[in-house]
Amino acid sequence: MQQMHRHQKLTNLKTRNHEHEFAAYRFGCGNSDSSVHRKQISLTEENKLEITAVMVKQLRDRTGAGMMDCKKVLVECDGDQDKAVEVLRKKGAEVAASRSGRAASEGMIVCAMSDSRDCGALVEVNCETDFVARSDEFRTFAETLAGIALGIAEDCNDINILNALSYDDSGKTVEDMRLEVLSKIRENITVSRVVVFKASEGAIVGSYVHRERLGIMVEITDRAGSEIADDLAVHVAVKKPQWLDVDDIPAQTIVKERDIYLEQARTSGKPDHILDRIVDGKIGKFSKDNTLVNQPYYEDEDKTVGSWLKESNSSAKRFCLINLGLSE
Repeated sequence: MQQMHRHQKLTNLKTRNHEHEFAAYRFGCGNSDSSVHRKQISLTEENKLEITAVMVKQLRDRTGAGMMDCKKVLVECDGDQDKAVEVLRKKGAEVAASRSGRAASEGMIVCAMSDSRDCGALVEVNCETDFVARSDEFRTFAETLAGIALGIAEDCNDINILNALSYDDSGKTVEDMRLEVLSKIRENITVSRVVVFKASEGAIVGSYVHRERLGIMVEITDRAGSEIADDLAVHVAVKKPQWLDVDDIPAQTIVKERDIYLEQARTSGKPDHILDRIVDGKIGKFSKDNTLVNQPYYEDEDKTVGSWLKESNSSAKRFCLINLGLSE
């Protein structure tokens, strides 16, 4: 019995000693190891870099990223601005990859023309929503691209050439800037098409953009002047020709149209001996309606475009038309 009582006292004593040691560790009254650990924690907290609003703003100004994103990355990078820029660019590429499959059918078509009218550029930039298409960030990006495209030295319709050009003096390319804008806006942004006209000697370029959703450029001989060139661009917007002249219509297109018209005439019960004449007439109308120089001029349909230009001692050389969100 006495042995059992002694064992219980020892157990109670060990328990009290353990609680005392725990309390000493907790309140700093115990061994030196706990004191060192507490000092290390305190030192780490004292040396932790404070991310200030000024630092966040500097990073935002450089990258255009959101305030919270900038602060989070600065914390990760211990306030290193250059490293933070690199991290944000990588994050932007990841965001771009995740959004690359999303439909981007909104946006705007922008145009830039040289003062001498010897060069013009159309660029189509797309986004997912009309809301973003109206934003200052998106519009500035698109309008800048038209000016960059205008500097291309020759005729161009290769989007890869535009994407590889410098966007500004920072060394960023157009593609780099696209990723930055995408990362900030959080929508899929694509530079879809570019068309650059470099006028031949003795010619000028005219243009017209309708509500930023339809873009046209034309090239005419210079004797008519820029006003006539721009009027012709408006005509293209109204009448939407497919080719410049009859000789430009592909042979397979004519064959296909003839087959359609012939079947229509047979189905309607027309006599066989007049079928060819009917088809020839329809082909003639098809050619007139779809070739620029043979269309009735939109402001005076008694004249063809060709005859209207001839009155100004000019002629049409080529044209292009871009519809927003529609492939060529």
